[in-house]
Amino acid sequence: MKVEVAVVGNGVAATACATRLARHGIRPLLIGPGLPVDRPPLTKAALVDGKPRLLADEERLAERGIDRLHALVVDAELDEGRLRAEWGAEAWEVEADRIVLAPGLLYARPPIPGFEDALVNADPHVFERLAALICAGPVEVLVVGAGLIGTETAATLAQAGHRVTLVDLLERPLHRLHDPLPALARATLDDLGVRFLGGVRIEKGGERAVETARHGTLAADVVLVATGGVPLLPPGLAPGEVELPLAVGPNMQVPGHPRAYACGDLVLVPHARFGPLRFPHWDAAIGTGEQAADAVAGVAAPYERVPYWWSDIGPRRLAEVGVAAQAAAWAEEGGLHVGRDEQGEPVCVLVVDEPRRLREARALVQEGGGA
Repeated sequence: MKVEVAVVGNGVAATACATRLARHGIRPLLIGPGLPVDRPPLTKAALVDGKPRLLADEERLAERGIDRLHALVVDAELDEGRLRAEWGAEAWEVEADRIVLAPGLLYARPPIPGFEDALVNADPHVFERLAALICAGPVEVLVVGAGLIGTETAATLAQAGHRVTLVDLLERPLHRLHDPLPALARATLDDLGVRFLGGVRIEKGGERAVETARHGTLAADVVLVATGGVPLLPPGLAPGEVELPLAVGPNMQVPGHPRAYACGDLVLVPHARFGPLRFPHWDAAIGTGEQAADAVAGVAAPYERVPYWWSDIGPRRLAEVGVAAQAAAWAEEGGLHVGRDEQGEPVCVLVVDEPRRLREARALVQEGGGA
């Protein structure tokens, strides 16, 4: 099978890349198992009705000018443009002029005995098992991990009528985010009836209970692990050959492989203002996917998309525009929480429950960069 461009993956970044390529008049081949599925943590309605949300069905892909191969890429020779894909007993050899790698994240279970087959609300293939357990009626759920995925999941399940306990090794939900987001998340969880336990060190996992050093046995009908993910090493790159996340140039090319490009959660992209940046969120997946497509088409400009993420914690909408880690001082300005760097330029804005002010927040950060 010969194609102009093969896109390895079928998540948000891969689908955005393939869609943009088609708009450039390039017919891509999207390779991945099943139809493109949106990230389960962001399609929280799926936790209520058990139906994962598709990014596109067969008809929509065809309308966009995208071909699809239902398979997993198991081997690649990036410099020769060759891919080997398999599914069951079937196998395909794909020759492509250029290859875009967008494998997404690997949501690994914590290295704790008993968690080897734990349910993870980030994998569409595991989601079917989870949906069967939580959609039959109210159950007691123990969510392990209070980052964005875990906190969103706990709040959504509580709103759906489940009894939820959320645990984390750290003392606050969203602990790594800047104030006031952790406090707002904790207050919202309390209002929804979610029991939060911080400082929990799990010694043994299980499908219906975990053993902890401080709180003894925590039992539930369902134990759900939400401890985040790490970039997935794509085919064609050997362990030790590259460091992950993969540092790419402005043209999104894989170092040392001129026919290969990369995007999504895999990459560390050189941002025109903020420097090397990895931003594992839905908006960045779209942005880097489109950037890779533009690079393949030969029209890529410097990557200037302002980093942005949002999180729905029950009824609350939390959002961050810019890069909080680059802020030296914070202050409330006109109802927005603004972080400024050492030169006094705005580098981050936190927006709470006011999505209509996102444009204002984005403009403020862009002005700080001289845009």
